[in-house]
Amino acid sequence: MSLNRKPFYYLIAFSTLFLIPCLLVSQNIKPKNRVIKKVPTEANQGVAVDKNYYYAISNTRITKHNKTTDETVATWQADTNNKAFEHFKHMNSGTVIGGKLYVAHSRYNIDPNDNTIEIFNVKNELLEHEETIPMPREHGSLTWIDKHSDGSWWICYAVYGQGVNNKTKLVKYYYKNNKFVEVKDWFFPKEAIENWGDMSCSGGSWSTEGFLFTTGHDHANAFVLQLDKTNELKYVRTESNMGFYGQAIAWDRFSKEPILWGIVKRKFVTATLISEK
Repeated sequence: MSLNRKPFYYLIAFSTLFLIPCLLVSQNIKPKNRVIKKVPTEANQGVAVDKNYYYAISNTRITKHNKTTDETVATWQADTNNKAFEHFKHMNSGTVIGGKLYVAHSRYNIDPNDNTIEIFNVKNELLEHEETIPMPREHGSLTWIDKHSDGSWWICYAVYGQGVNNKTKLVKYYYKNNKFVEVKDWFFPKEAIENWGDMSCSGGSWSTEGFLFTTGHDHANAFVLQLDKTNELKYVRTESNMGFYGQAIAWDRFSKEPILWGIVKRKFVTATLISEK
C-alpha cells in the first residue's frame, strides 16, 4: 500500500435501519476510498476476518458469517452464569491466526484494567471458546490485538479522558509457551491522540505493507502509523471517510485487493477499498 494512497469505498447490501449494528471493509480502488460492502449485524465492538468468514464482535457475543453470502454460520454467547465465562464483560477487537480467533477483552467499565485475551477455535465452521489468558493490569484497558507479519503480537491498552489519554500504550509481545511476553512499548503520536477527544484508540490492524491503521472511538478516520528506522512509532497520514466510525478494524489478508473491515456500531459491518494515486 503506497504512502500516497487515498482511500476508496463501495457498499454492498445492508439495511438502512439505524438501530442495527454493522461491520465495514476497505480495499484499494482509484480515485478514492469506497465502501464496497455493508451488511446489517449485531456487532457493537468490532470485526475480525479470515479467508472465508467474518466475525461480528459484541460485548459478550460473536457471530460468524460466510464472507460471500453473509449467512450466519455460528454464534457464540458467553454464559455468564457459567464460572468459566462469568468474567466476560467487554470484548473488543479480534484477529484470526492459524484457525484461531484471538479477542481482546476487558471488564470495562466495572474494572477497566482487568484484561484477558480470549481464544476461540474457528476452523471450518466452528466457533468454540478454547482458552482465557490473563493480561497485565498496569498499562490500561485492553482494546485491540493484532499479529505483525514478522510474528510479533501488538496489543493496545487504552487510557480514557482528555488530557490523560496520551498515556494510551501500544505494547509489542512475543507469544511463547502459551504466554504473551512483553518486548517494548510506545505511546501514540500526537496527531492520533488529538483526534480521540476524551476517548482513546479503539482499533488497530497491520497492513501487509507494514503500516499500522488505527481508529478512535467514533470518527470516520483511520490514523496510519509506522515504525521508523529508529524504531519510533510515527504518524504517516490520515485516511478519511472510511465508512466506519471508530471501533475495532481488521485488514483482510486473504484478499487480492487491500480491504479493511470495520463497523458502524449497532448498524453495519462494512468493507472499504483504498485507492492509490
